[in-house]
Amino acid sequence: MSEAGTLVFGATGALGRHFLDALGARDIKPDTITAAGRNQLRLGELASAGFRTAGVDLADSAAVAELVARHSDIVLISGRDPDRLAQHESVIEAAAKSANVRHVYYTSGVRADDDRFAINSDHRATEEALTASGATYTILRNTWYIENYIQALAGPRFTGVLAAATGDAVVAAASRKDLAEALAVVATTDGHDNVTYSLSGDTDFTYADIAEAMSVVLEREVTYRPVAPEELQAALVSSGMDSGLARFLVSLDETIAAGVFARVGDDLSRLLGRPTTGLVEGLTTELSRN
Repeated sequence: MSEAGTLVFGATGALGRHFLDALGARDIKPDTITAAGRNQLRLGELASAGFRTAGVDLADSAAVAELVARHSDIVLISGRDPDRLAQHESVIEAAAKSANVRHVYYTSGVRADDDRFAINSDHRATEEALTASGATYTILRNTWYIENYIQALAGPRFTGVLAAATGDAVVAAASRKDLAEALAVVATTDGHDNVTYSLSGDTDFTYADIAEAMSVVLEREVTYRPVAPEELQAALVSSGMDSGLARFLVSLDETIAAGVFARVGDDLSRLLGRPTTGLVEGLTTELSRN
């Protein structure tokens, strides 16, 4: 990292928090990092910890450009807003125009280059904008988070059943901590210019494996019950869920069933220099944080 410092968009989110921790573990001083985000409470906590902070709305392209121009390294942790693609493109355009910026790091989605998976359309378009911008980049295509299964514990906690429309899918899930550590590795070492990494956990977990991990975490037997998409949709709606949200969750299961989060290689464990975190450890660690 250069003296101009690193700007981290998305620093107040869950992955951003782990990333800042990982930088600290690598002896990167907080006063060389500008943590940018919209969560003012979290920004205040980061300021107290010694980080430079910036409250910014990525929809404000002028403010984004001014902020980007003051830094040499830009970390763009992908957002979740409906218009995130335009926001990502605003950051990339600003970085490409700035003489100060030397490197852009972007957290994308695994298999973003596979147009069969609509879930990754914004990631794919962002990657295309970044590679066409002329800026030096590193893209990290992140897999499914182990922590995404925390909310899914609610049903099995009471019923002992993990019901999902994922068929016999496998998911090479990884913890946010592991993915954030990999981002810290590439942001603080050489040899990653214009490289795209596909980050998966070491193991393809079946949903039976996930149910078994839930059994350990919940200290009760949990079994996996595959259901048809229509059955899951009806069950979610009957529980009081909005039909639009229910349809989204069902479509997500269908995407998982199609194999989007299956293992793609060992980039993650190679960057970490160790095996990736397992399901039980990942779930237990996240539960202890809440």
